[in-house]
Amino acid sequence: MPIDGDASEVSLSAVKTPGRIVLDVRDALHAICSTGKGRCWYCDRRLPRAQEAVRSGWDVQRVEGERVATIILICPRCQLKSEDMKVPERSLAARM
Repeated sequence: MPIDGDASEVSLSAVKTPGRIVLDVRDALHAICSTGKGRCWYCDRRLPRAQEAVRSGWDVQRVEGERVATIILICPRCQLKSEDMKVPERSLAARM
């Protein structure tokens, strides 16, 4: 940005309202499985390898927090009980 007297004024945009982020469940599972550290948010069941996690129906959800969002994993068993469990901003995971 020039500092001379002919410099044009630069305005900063207002804070943008965050839009809903679409989560690609398959890509997220592959990324998380590659770390070998994923577990179900509810029952602490260990995340299997990527192909098995996708095939068996593991879900990845984004939970909006005050400062940052959290990504959680939910195993197929806990998804069956999920009506009793409250998780805001559920993902629209396509069942494979």
